[in-house]
Amino acid sequence: MSVKSRIIIPAAALALFGGIGTAGALAANAATTACGSSCTDFYNADLTGSFMLSAPTQVAGAGQPIGMFPAGGIGSEDFEASAQGLVSDFVAAGLMNPGLGALYGSLSAYEIQWAPGGSPSGFCVGVQGTPRNGTPVTLQPCGITAATVWIYDPVTTKNGSFNALINGATDRDFEHPASLTAALTGNVSTAPLKVNQLAKGTANDQLWGMIIGAL
Repeated sequence: MSVKSRIIIPAAALALFGGIGTAGALAANAATTACGSSCTDFYNADLTGSFMLSAPTQVAGAGQPIGMFPAGGIGSEDFEASAQGLVSDFVAAGLMNPGLGALYGSLSAYEIQWAPGGSPSGFCVGVQGTPRNGTPVTLQPCGITAATVWIYDPVTTKNGSFNALINGATDRDFEHPASLTAALTGNVSTAPLKVNQLAKGTANDQLWGMIIGAL
């Protein structure tokens, strides 16, 4: 099930995309050629595509951590990003806090489903419950709450166009909402991702882009 099945979404909303990556396009090939044109590969601005957003390689299950692993054309890096509507749609449906609507109402929101080899798993990148600083980012059942929905907030830097990914279950401090944050110190491959409050000026560890084509 998709969250968008629970709200009325204007057709135009499905065509909007916040400018993720240098190409600014949603459709992309995936980490594996089997995943094809329906998938995307996410990377952090500081790592420039050398490490990719990755799910566990074993069978998916709720609560399994999301991390970053070296780019390598593996199914754990296959994700499908699907438009769910505008933030204002979610607010009107009672699925997001009005505080998010006041600042981000015109932005698009997406679910990012793990789809190894192009097979949707039913589990999306999200958090369990209400996000706070340090809340782990894990696989969660898609389409249940806004905790698996990410608001794409476009940011342009000297290195290209990226997005801050704001969690849709944020319920406080909307100027610094809970946002996907990379672990860039120590062993990146063993560090699970978390959400932290969006930094003033947006730090690179909270900026995300995409690579087009099989890795």
